[in-house]
Amino acid sequence: MALGALAPVPYYAYFQLMNWVVVVAALMTAWQAYKQNTLWIVWLFALVAVVFNPLAPLYLQADVWRIADIIAAALFVLSFFLVRTKN
Repeated sequence: MALGALAPVPYYAYFQLMNWVVVVAALMTAWQAYKQNTLWIVWLFALVAVVFNPLAPLYLQADVWRIADIIAAALFVLSFFLVRTKN
């Protein structure tokens, strides 16, 4: 997604795409956490999916979105250590 910011795409279109990617990743992480029976992580990433939902978006100020983006990025980094895939 970082390279997408370099492409000549409209500002709104880029963030719509980013919201879809974040929602899909959050739901996949929540599903893996559910399979591990780690319910607090399931709820946390369900909340991330709600906040970044592109179908019913939240209209927040740019400063609030920057904070939400940083928190979501930190949660995804932490999820690499907290959630392991089960085969």
